[in-house]
Amino acid sequence: MGTTRNPEERAHDIPPQLLAAVTRSPVKARLFGADTYLREAAWTFAEDADVLGGTTLCVLKPDAAVGRRYGTALEALRDNGFHPADVLRVRHSRLTIRETWRFQLNFADRERIAAMDLYLGSLDCVLLVLRDERHRPGDVPASVRLAALKGPATAELRRPEHLRARLGALNGLFNFVHTADEPIDVLRDLGLLLEQPRRERVRERLLARHDASEEARRICDTIEAETPPHDLDPERSLHRLTRSAGPAGDVARAGRAGATVTPADLLRAAHHPDADPADLWDLLSVLTATLRFNTPGIERIFPNVLLGAWQEER
Repeated sequence: MGTTRNPEERAHDIPPQLLAAVTRSPVKARLFGADTYLREAAWTFAEDADVLGGTTLCVLKPDAAVGRRYGTALEALRDNGFHPADVLRVRHSRLTIRETWRFQLNFADRERIAAMDLYLGSLDCVLLVLRDERHRPGDVPASVRLAALKGPATAELRRPEHLRARLGALNGLFNFVHTADEPIDVLRDLGLLLEQPRRERVRERLLARHDASEEARRICDTIEAETPPHDLDPERSLHRLTRSAGPAGDVARAGRAGATVTPADLLRAAHHPDADPADLWDLLSVLTATLRFNTPGIERIFPNVLLGAWQEER
């Protein structure tokens, strides 16, 4: 005969006090608590909840490389008290994209997901493990402070001090950075993106207050040296595409002639066997400016945890 689970039994082995310290969302605590990536990271960092409070992650995405935003991003982070304790080059795959945004892609439009595959898999990202030099015991976590500093997705609501405003975010995908919302997201992303030896190095560097600023600059310089710059301007990109001999050129010329060009047309051109790799960022610039991002009528699995949720109890 089967056994009946006692309602008091937990479905995971993460200490309740750790979950309470890393999220203000009961839904996230329940979903993430049974998530393998979070469990693995918790095995590495369970004894260091105090360090996690002053730690966050910032991923500089491929558009930050081609758009030459690395220097501005590192400067803006430093100006606000965030310093790299570790830095890694990370290449997204179809799997890591779906796992990183597992709880957000339920409402993403199909072409948005396809565009994310094309764009995030095109180049290495730079993963910055950041120490918040301004963090003190009792403060809101570093991840929460940086998420608030990043600013809203809606351009009209941003202020000049917001990271997205300082970087000149262009649209919902070309916004150059991804940050963790709160400490539970820091943990889960570390478990997802890094194998155990690499997580151990991150832990050691955080505890030693390692300064990886020079290493971060070297990695950014290396990627920029490997990557031609691009203006990421959709109008200029469309004009350049009309001169392409590849399938993207056919789509662009049809659009200039008055035909309706859809995101699906652009995606088919990008994946065509005869696609010219030189057209990729022109295609992405036009594509990301024309996408419908969310599917109407589908609710979020859980709302974003914002700064106010962490300030209420302080």
